[in-house]
Amino acid sequence: MRLVLSTLSLLALAQPALAQTVLETDFTISVPTTPGQPDVVESTTLVPLLADTCYNWHLRLGKVKGAVEIVEILTLPIAADDWGTSDNTVISDDQRTATSTMSLTPDDGWIGHGWCVVEGDPAGDYVIEVKSGDEVLHRFDFELQEM
Repeated sequence: MRLVLSTLSLLALAQPALAQTVLETDFTISVPTTPGQPDVVESTTLVPLLADTCYNWHLRLGKVKGAVEIVEILTLPIAADDWGTSDNTVISDDQRTATSTMSLTPDDGWIGHGWCVVEGDPAGDYVIEVKSGDEVLHRFDFELQEM
């Protein structure tokens, strides 16, 4: 009986994790205004190439219990001048891609993350791919555009 239980335990460990179900997605930007006024927040894929403008992705997941391990891959059209990243982010040798690993705790099923524009960020087409394990949960395509 012990051998059977051990074998069953090993088989359970060998099974892939259950796939995450994405129920909704959202991509928002937050544009700074004059001091003392609230930032303008809207859903759009056009991000003004203006310092301190932030862009955020959001996913609403189904049947989530506890924190979710996520890999976020941000790809720029050309190399960035300065990434200013944290410890959980690895920058590719060509300086075009940042891969961040994070543990996010859903709020009513929602998880999200974002970046802010800094001086020297390139204009053009960007991509954020959000993964859980080997599964791509969603791909966000957007453009940083001079206004």
